[in-house]
Formats: sequence, structure tokens, C-alpha cells
Amino acid sequence: MDLIDPFGRTIRDLRISVTDRCNLRCPYCMPAEVYGERYEFLPRPEILSFEEITRLAHLFVQLGVTKVRLTGGEPLLRAGLPDLVRSLAAIDGLRDVTLTTNGLLLAERAASLKQAGLQRITISLDSLDPDVFARMSG
Repeated sequence: MDLIDPFGRTIRDLRISVTDRCNLRCPYCMPAEVYGERYEFLPRPEILSFEEITRLAHLFVQLGVTKVRLTGGEPLLRAGLPDLVRSLAAIDGLRDVTLTTNGLLLAERAASLKQAGLQRITISLDSLDPDVFARMSG
């Protein structure tokens, strides 16, 4: 059985948010006036565990999903992320495990993620100009 969207297309891609936290305060996603110093993010027990994420991904693969994209917040803030990637990469039928990040922590985490089975990374970047980037990222 395949997952079908309202337009009759087969759904093959699944995005899973691994955290609600981010290390930037971009005005379109996490504006500082809402997500300021005192903002209370979700308590740990309310965030999906790696076991829950892996189980859900496995179920979705059985329904025809072939690609899982890990997102956030900023997914590189989630401790142990290579363990999750390793679990997802081991799912039979899952052809593509990918991640979207702002890239700030990528240099220190890229090698372990690749070793765990991460195949692609999308880096969201608002500007190469340092002043524009500072204004955009809070």
C-alpha cells in the first residue's frame, strides 16, 4: 500500500523534526521576540526518541517512503544524532537519509554523520554577506 497525497501522487519523502531548538533566531522561523532568552522549548520527554523516530520511519517505508530528511529547529543540536542516522540507514527500503541544517555545527559533526550513513545535506543559508547574515539570523 502506498501513501497518496490529495492530488493522487505517491508520497516518497518524509521530513522528521528531531528537535524544536535552534542556535539562530531568523525572523521567519524563530523570531527573537517570540523565542527569546526565556522561551521554554519542549521538555525532553515530549520530543520523539530515536527509537520512536526509527519505528515511525520503518512504518512509513512500508507504505512506500524511500527518503527521510531530518530537520529541526537545528538538527545538529540533537545529541547522538549519528546514532539516529545509523538506525535509519539500516532500514531496508530506505534509499536516502538526508539532513537540513544551518551549517554552523557541520564542520565538527560532518564526518561522524557520513560514517553513520548520512547521504546528503542541505544547508540553509540566507546570505554570504556577514552583515546581512547577522541581521537575518538574529
